[in-house]
Amino acid sequence: MKATIRTPLAFLVLLLACDSAAEGNGKVDAKADVKADAKADINLDTKAVADAAAKAQADADAKAKLAADAAAQVTVPQLKAVADVEAAIGTKVALKPADLDLKGVVDLLAKGEIKTAAELELFLNAPGAAAHRVDFDADGKLDYLQVVEIRAGANVDFELRAVPSSKLDASLAVLVATIGTLRAEAEGALKVVASYSAAVEGGADLKFERDFKAEFKADGVVLADAGAGAFFGWALDVKRPAYVSAHVSPVDIQIGADGAAQFAGDVSASLAAAHLAALRAAVKVEALALAAVDVPKIDVTPPKVDVKGVAKAKGGIDLDHSAKAESSVKVGSGGGVNVGSGGIKVGGSAGISVGGGAGVSVGGGGSGSGKAKAGAGIKIGK
Repeated sequence: MKATIRTPLAFLVLLLACDSAAEGNGKVDAKADVKADAKADINLDTKAVADAAAKAQADADAKAKLAADAAAQVTVPQLKAVADVEAAIGTKVALKPADLDLKGVVDLLAKGEIKTAAELELFLNAPGAAAHRVDFDADGKLDYLQVVEIRAGANVDFELRAVPSSKLDASLAVLVATIGTLRAEAEGALKVVASYSAAVEGGADLKFERDFKAEFKADGVVLADAGAGAFFGWALDVKRPAYVSAHVSPVDIQIGADGAAQFAGDVSASLAAAHLAALRAAVKVEALALAAVDVPKIDVTPPKVDVKGVAKAKGGIDLDHSAKAESSVKVGSGGGVNVGSGGIKVGGSAGISVGGGAGVSVGGGGSGSGKAKAGAGIKIGK
């Protein structure tokens, strides 16, 4: 008898249903896993962005702290008394306002033509066309003008110090001028005041002021015109290190083949040739009229004497010749010196007379009856 295995139809249906359910559950589980993974990826990306932002902020804060610490640790060289400097260089310090056009410098800063202290120092000392005539050690060479930043509380000042070219020693520098900033918060303005130092003869009463509209915040000052006040906007940036010059001679500045100026081995600051030329043209320094007097050419041609004994000089000066000139040097009783009719005569009244026909007379008088009428020459005295 043959055995027959019969599977009930209901049982087969049940098995198929179970397989289908298992497969469906597998698909659902797979979809759930994909969604979970995607969500995890999204959460991971958001966290990475937040971490990167936090790290960037921490780095910025660290740099700001380092800059602040560096600024606090800067040691500003102390200036010696002028008398001590004079003893060291062996001559009296002689400075006048015309040695530095301070007003012109302030104008350039106020117009935004110069943006940093390094650029200011480059401009003041770049070889080729001097922006100043400071030579307080009187050695015939221009002294180097250092720019030294002084921080006093919230205000920032810049000192212009001259280093003597005969010594090249920053400890013997003399203060020429100061460009100071003052926060006038009640007025909503930043005030800039530039003044000469006490070492500049006649400069005590000369001050040059500029006002910049500004907004004062906890972390700094924002100028209304950032372009025009570029230098002072840079100056009031609390995050930057203080500027103290390390240079003492014009040889520290290089002029490139294209005419640009920069410090030797330092490319952090430079002035393009065209910009440097424009700055030089804007600041004009006039030589002191009293520093030197040009002596006119002397005409020693013997004058023609008329019947009245009056000589008419070619230069346009009439002199009464009643004194007899000698061809040699004669020291008279008045301590004077007489050199010929066309020479130099220092008479009894300590005056100086140059030439019989040249017309230069200095002092109260020449000799006995010598009287001069000033024409084309120069006369100083009575």
